[in-house]
Parts: sequence; C-alpha cells; structure tokens
Amino acid sequence: MKIFNVLRKRITASAQPCQSASSLPQHSLRMLLALSILLALLAACGDESSSSVSPEPGDDSSSSVIPASSGDLQSSSSQKSSGKDKSSSSIEEKSSSSVSDKNSSSSVVESSSGGVLHICDDGDTLTKERSKTITHYICDNNNWVEEYTVRKDSLDSLAAIEKNKEHPNLDSLFAGYDGEYLEFEDPRDGHKYKYVEFIWHSEDGKGRDTFYVMAENLNYGKMVLGGTTEFDDNVTEKLCYVDDEWFCDNHFGGLYSWAEAMNLPKVCDSVAVDSNEACKSFADAVKKVSDPRVVRWQGICPEGWHIMTQYEWQHTTDNSSYLRSKILWEENAGLNGSGMSIIPAGNYGVDFSDSRVLAGLWIPKELSSENAKLLYMSSTTTLFKQDGNSYNKIAFQSVRCVMDANNTLIH
Repeated sequence: MKIFNVLRKRITASAQPCQSASSLPQHSLRMLLALSILLALLAACGDESSSSVSPEPGDDSSSSVIPASSGDLQSSSSQKSSGKDKSSSSIEEKSSSSVSDKNSSSSVVESSSGGVLHICDDGDTLTKERSKTITHYICDNNNWVEEYTVRKDSLDSLAAIEKNKEHPNLDSLFAGYDGEYLEFEDPRDGHKYKYVEFIWHSEDGKGRDTFYVMAENLNYGKMVLGGTTEFDDNVTEKLCYVDDEWFCDNHFGGLYSWAEAMNLPKVCDSVAVDSNEACKSFADAVKKVSDPRVVRWQGICPEGWHIMTQYEWQHTTDNSSYLRSKILWEENAGLNGSGMSIIPAGNYGVDFSDSRVLAGLWIPKELSSENAKLLYMSSTTTLFKQDGNSYNKIAFQSVRCVMDANNTLIH
C-alpha cells in the first residue's frame, strides 16, 4: 500500500487538471501501467491471504485435524465442530501394539481410533523384540503385563559374556543399611548367612508386622553344570552362575529349578502337584490353608526357616530400591534401606543370562503343571509386582529364606 500511495502522488503531481491520458507525458503513462499491474497483484494476494485468516473466538471451522496413521494408537486432542465435542478418549497401549504374539491365542479387535487392541487370555505369553532388548509379557486380567526384559548384549555379545564371568567386587554389598546384621550358620554345611529383621508398617500407621529374612541368596547343595539333564532326587542340586562355583560361594547363591527349591522330585517341574504322588506333600500343604499366599514351606531352606512366601513379599514394598543392593545393578541401583541386599544374580533357562540385570526368586506357589510364582526385579525399573510373576518351573532361579520364629505373618 505504501508503494501505491507513492505512485499515486507522483502521477498526480505530473498531470495537469483535465488532461487526457493521451496528453500525459510518456513517463506518466508508464507509471500508470505499473500501478495497474501492482493493483492487480495486491488484489490477488488479498484473496489468497484471506483463506488463512485466524478464526474468530468460538469459530473452529478452520481447525485442521491430523489423522492417526493406520495401526497407531495415539490420543487425539479435543476437536470441536459445529459446537459438538468430537474428542476421542485417549488410548494408552502398554507396548502391545507391535508385539509379536508367538504363544497366545488372543483375539484381536479394532479400536475406535483405528488402532488395534489385543485382548488376551490370562496366562498367555508373548515377546517383543526391540533393537537392544527382548521383553517378555504375560496376560493378567486380560491385559498384557510386562514380565521382564533381557538386554540382547547380555545374551549374544562375547564381550558381555566375558564380563559376566568376571568376579565382581562385593565389598560394599551390604552398604546402605543402618540396622544390625545378624548371623546364622547352616548346620548342614557350615555356611554362614547374614539376616535382618524386616519391619512392615501399614499405610494408616496402625498395623505392624515383623519377620527375619536372609540378606543373601541361599547357597546349599551340590553343584551341577548348566545343561544337565539327569538329576538325583536324593541330592539337592544347584547351578552356579556361568558354571563357576565362586558365584555360589560369594553371595550370588545357588540357582534352582522350582521343584528343586521346594525339595520335591524333579518330575514336579513338569506336572501339577495334585496329579502326581511324588508331589503330594506339597499339594496337601496347600489344601490345609485357605489362602495359598501363606503356605509355609521349608523346601531346601535350613531347619527352622522357610522359602519366602507371596504374603511376606507383599509386606515389603512395591519400590525395590528399598530392597536391593547399591551395587551390581546395571541401572537403578538400590538404596538397601531394608538390609535385604538383593542382587541381580542371573538365572539359567537355555543358558546363563541376566546377571547384573535381573533378580528372580522362587515363591512356594504353583500356578499350573508348567508354571509357578516367581518374584522378579529388573534393572529397567524400580517397581515390581509384590505378588510375583508366572514363570516356567524348569528355569533355575534364586531362593530367599525366612525364619519361622518371631514371624507375625505366619498363620
């Protein structure tokens, strides 16, 4: 517009009143022609810019909507049209939108937002592979719940394997605890264990329970090599991480299948305990209580001690920082405020893995002919399920023992 005004003044100044266009000086004619072109361009720009004018308050007719891509589950922001709220409820999928379902018979339904929701049957399992990790899921209450995550470099990297074979410095294993460590000597083999008094307070401050628990994983039995297929039911047999007995003897403790941990014949790892006479003693113990979470079962613990129950784990905390050690964890090192000093001792499934990544501790509770309860802690998070996870009985995991005496949680 400024250019237009300047041109208009110059043309007006150069033209005499009542002069015809033909009598105007030549340079004035050129300026008139330029002015005409400029006005045409300005008119065109005005038409184009009007389409992008911001709407007046309350006018949403020009709002743009970006559609979700096919297969994505994303929350859409509130959008209104003609005064009606068309916002869709936000959908959060817990890592299941791209999970490859290998073992599940789950049905798949289309969500209202165009994404896919996986509805599963309790007990189904599946895995999701990412660039650096493999995550295992289990179906709980018809929803996929993360069970544990394994770093790929802990499985197939030669450097990681060699690192796992190194003997770590455990001098500060019990650091962080302000209470008193007590000591117990197992009369069966003379092995000494630190143990602590665990005190639980209810959220309202009115409840209080105590029990005494070992601050180290149990290390009892004869070492056998990973991959062993023949077992002796008359002898307690353990694996030591990477077939190195140093780990068993230095706080990592032994690794046991579920039946071995329960001091049951090996067949009980592959059958339901109430279907085989060899497992009958455990089945009878479960029948005697109204709540399977409180089954007190000695298993391979020393006399006067029992394998830590689901009910006892539920009287700890859902933040594992309080329970686990300040050392060895790759991530999310603990504070060890409880003195329990839980370490990521690794496990054995098809091979040794997960040292410095996971802690798995058996619970005396069977779920099926193949699965039992396992308490899991992962370096990827400080949260864990106090009621445990489902896991295959034939995997070799750790054991924690709790004293029978002075235990207010025993029924």
